[in-house]
Amino acid sequence: MFIFLYGVDNFRSLEKLSDLKNKYLEKNGSGTDLSVLDYGEGASVENLASAFSAQGLFSTKRLVVVKNSMLKGSTEVQKGILALLKANPDTEKDADTIVIFYENGSPKKNGALYKFLFKTAKRQEFAPLEGTALANWALTFTKTLSTEISFTKNALNMLLAATGSDLNILSNEITKLVNFRNSGEITDADVILLVKSKVDSTMFETIEALASGNKSKALDLFHQQLTKGEDVFYILSMYTYQIRTLLKIGDFYWQDPSLASDRSRLTSPAQIAQASGIHPYVVQKSLSQIRNLSEQKTKQMLRDLAEIDFNAKTGKIDPVLALDTFIVSL
Repeated sequence: MFIFLYGVDNFRSLEKLSDLKNKYLEKNGSGTDLSVLDYGEGASVENLASAFSAQGLFSTKRLVVVKNSMLKGSTEVQKGILALLKANPDTEKDADTIVIFYENGSPKKNGALYKFLFKTAKRQEFAPLEGTALANWALTFTKTLSTEISFTKNALNMLLAATGSDLNILSNEITKLVNFRNSGEITDADVILLVKSKVDSTMFETIEALASGNKSKALDLFHQQLTKGEDVFYILSMYTYQIRTLLKIGDFYWQDPSLASDRSRLTSPAQIAQASGIHPYVVQKSLSQIRNLSEQKTKQMLRDLAEIDFNAKTGKIDPVLALDTFIVSL
């Protein structure tokens, strides 16, 4: 029996390969009938022929894992493998011989070996997850690490914008966030603090430049982020997060002292952090920006960013041009 696993999302394809191997070993515990041939590490056609003909001491079953025969194997190697498969037609139907062809990516679809396996094998392509499927995967993966951890909606969106569909990166970042939070909800502040720290620094600089009226510096920093390959929607979510944070902290700063309650009169970063639940580092960095902004202007900035987000995600505007205009118009 032939099984063909391939696709760009090698995190899930490797999980599937590992699952198949583990299930085989559970039923055939000796492991003497398991062969792994990696054509990125010099495996040959002769190695595969030997694996087909090998007989275990305690079992007639065997599992052969053929890795990267198309992505790493030469044209001659692929021809040899194809000839071997065609010379052993019974292997395709033999339930006691399982041959898993695993590719750590997407091989060319016009290759003869690819076409043969696509037609004869049980196959599964692992395309990158997107949208709701990606979000659901992230939430499910989080629950495998801790059933006591969840994400706020915006924190999850910020995380996904930062990592994209690369599950290797996404899984590492989720693991880091879960270990940091321990229980409860992972928030915007957690993502800001632990994910993409370099973007975080640039984001603070950009908002600070906007608050002080330095539009040229803000534009320059924005395009620096784009040049480095940062996702524009991640940048937009970071700006939105920081403006929203400024409003929360501004509730303490903008109050008329003669009318303020005891809670509103808090002025130190530590006091505001404790009362608002915002990380002290974020509070401290934000206070310098608030001094140059009015409550009315800050609320308008948040409304403008929300409008850009909606129109960009519905395809009505180019988010880069919209953010350029947003910066210049302030």
